[in-house]
Amino acid sequence: MTNAPEIRWRLRHEGQIVGYERHMGSRVWSSKDGLWWRGQRLEHSEKDRCLGVKDLNNQWLYEHDVVTCKGHDGAWLVVHFANQWALIQEDTMISTPSSDRQLKRIGFKFPEN
Repeated sequence: MTNAPEIRWRLRHEGQIVGYERHMGSRVWSSKDGLWWRGQRLEHSEKDRCLGVKDLNNQWLYEHDVVTCKGHDGAWLVVHFANQWALIQEDTMISTPSSDRQLKRIGFKFPEN
């Protein structure tokens, strides 16, 4: 038996977070709260990819989260592009930490449609 990598997504509909998805191999699990999972998909119009690390409050972090970062001043935006993760603040870009509890989510900045 092989362990397929788990890919997580935050689901949004019309700018509101409506739930989460976990992709494990060919299986897709959905949850409205991130705690109770089922095989029925949730309606959504946008998906935010999970960074794969948790914040100081043990919450998964996703693209479009606004965070604070240990060792760096101010608020940073979590972005994913060209298969890479980064934190952006004005004209500055730094790499995202690869371990849990280095960032703290303080908000969201979803793109306008």
